Amino acid sequence: MADAETDKNIVVRDLMDHSSGLTRTDLAMITGQLNRKELIQVAGLAKPTAKLREKFQYQNIMYAAAGEIAATVEKSTWDKVIASEIFKPLGMANSTTTIAAMTRAKDYSFGYEYNFDTKATKRLPFREIGPSAPAGAINSSVRDMAKWIEFVLDGGMADGKRIVSEKGFEEWTKPQMKIAGKVSYGLGWFIEDWNGLKVLQHGGNIDGFNAMVAIMPEKKLGFVLLTNVSGSPLTTEAKDIIWSNILPDSVPQKPSAETVASKPAGAKVDAAALVGDWIIKGQKVPIEIRKAADKVTLTVPGQPAYTLKARPDGSFALSPLPDSFSIAAKTDAGGKVVALSLSQPQGTFDLEPATPVEKPSITVAELQKKVVEALGGEEALRKIKSRVVDADVDLENQGVTAKARSYTEAPNRSATDTTFFTLGKEIAKAYEYFDGSKGGEAASFAPPEEWAGLKLDNAVISSDFYGALNWDKNFSSVEIKAVVKVGDADAYEVRFVPKKGTEFTVFYSTKTFLPVKQNALSVSSTSPVKLPYSEEYSDYREVDGVMIPYVVTTNSPTMGKIVVTIKDVKQNIQIDPKAFTPHDASLDAPKARSKKAGGVH
Repeated sequence: MADAETDKNIVVRDLMDHSSGLTRTDLAMITGQLNRKELIQVAGLAKPTAKLREKFQYQNIMYAAAGEIAATVEKSTWDKVIASEIFKPLGMANSTTTIAAMTRAKDYSFGYEYNFDTKATKRLPFREIGPSAPAGAINSSVRDMAKWIEFVLDGGMADGKRIVSEKGFEEWTKPQMKIAGKVSYGLGWFIEDWNGLKVLQHGGNIDGFNAMVAIMPEKKLGFVLLTNVSGSPLTTEAKDIIWSNILPDSVPQKPSAETVASKPAGAKVDAAALVGDWIIKGQKVPIEIRKAADKVTLTVPGQPAYTLKARPDGSFALSPLPDSFSIAAKTDAGGKVVALSLSQPQGTFDLEPATPVEKPSITVAELQKKVVEALGGEEALRKIKSRVVDADVDLENQGVTAKARSYTEAPNRSATDTTFFTLGKEIAKAYEYFDGSKGGEAASFAPPEEWAGLKLDNAVISSDFYGALNWDKNFSSVEIKAVVKVGDADAYEVRFVPKKGTEFTVFYSTKTFLPVKQNALSVSSTSPVKLPYSEEYSDYREVDGVMIPYVVTTNSPTMGKIVVTIKDVKQNIQIDPKAFTPHDASLDAPKARSKKAGGVH
């Protein structure tokens, strides 16, 4: 392990309760170019994002390592151990650990993804994950999974025979690592509270498939749902609906709207009455509630906007979060909203109105003028018609590096080709492009994708070669929120709301007026989830009269920290038009699929 203290003290249990300190190192895994030993070595190269046992961080390769340990102890292979120790004694004759074995069955399923923007459904190729198999390579049927559920409900027994010792079963199903609130992790189980009842559950996703297994030991109740659509929300939704009907007495009865409305602590009001700036009491965490068109949304820094949806009890769900998240209004005798109550698995938090922040005296027009001057001035910016940049990329928390070449051309074309390396060899290639009207991406480990919806809208904004000059053209609103600290320096916090696309925030130095940071959201046409990420810009250098940040540091929940260091910049050179069109990304391996929203403006 890259952290010496972790390397000295990590044990098998840490692999299985996700306390290793590593975030996901899935990039090397999904390339399909490395064997299990190499994947484990790559995890050892990755910089941890936490100390050992400091916090829960899901980590697939730790389970690959645990599986390899089991195979070594048994002097066998993981596949054979699973077949002999689980499938055979439980009678799971229709379960396999490879795609080749699964496709020999007469009734196996194809996997699909659904595009929320185009409304199209596309069949996906099977992904064989043999090298990381212990992290989720089992293919099964609902009948076989019912046998697995019976085995767990019987405390580790199958057909009257003990398969797992009582002590082992207890360790397997008890909390090992705290996650948040009433949620913990056991050894391969999320352990949750469902209306006061203990639940063991684990879901999973892979290209074209989504699964959920959940068990309520106290009620001898089990649930399994297997779907053949990537990231389907059906699994959790169906579980809650079914359990609520099987166990109606366990579900809290919601008070009538009239009863709720009579209580100041949970008054029934319209969502629009909650609009304003709030802070979590005692923590000073800012929360914004805004109304746009017919939606009222709640935003927490670094997270996507959640849509408020009225519930029968007068509170509001925070879509698309689970029902365990909600917000309710507290009113005074006259019905005015004076405080809010935010409920989530971690607990219930009181929100109070934020103290109004004095707006900076500088206007948006004045700020834009200074930003343009800081970048080199309008004349110098417009003299540049094209740019080719070569850069080194260090994916610090992935154990992977890359070489990237990006192309940009006025007025609005862009493309990037990236080649990835680890353990001294090339493992993947990727590209993304926008030709002025269409865009897309592909990787040697993933099928091509043509952008649509918000992803395409964001590409239009980020590909504007003269974006710094086009605030009026590209955005329905630009608002200077406040002066805040970015590191040790003051910066103007500026919110950009595109006419089409997702909003983002850029921070401009109050001294140099150059962009120093951006917070935005990464979107996908095949998932409703919007993931926050940030970019920081440093080491500005003048090239042909314009200022360019030679170091860009990105932080995202999926990839961790990525440092891009420019090695060469060429401007006003001819670029082959083919650079901005779909092209070959084979290797067997291109880049992480991570087109960002917005851009530096």
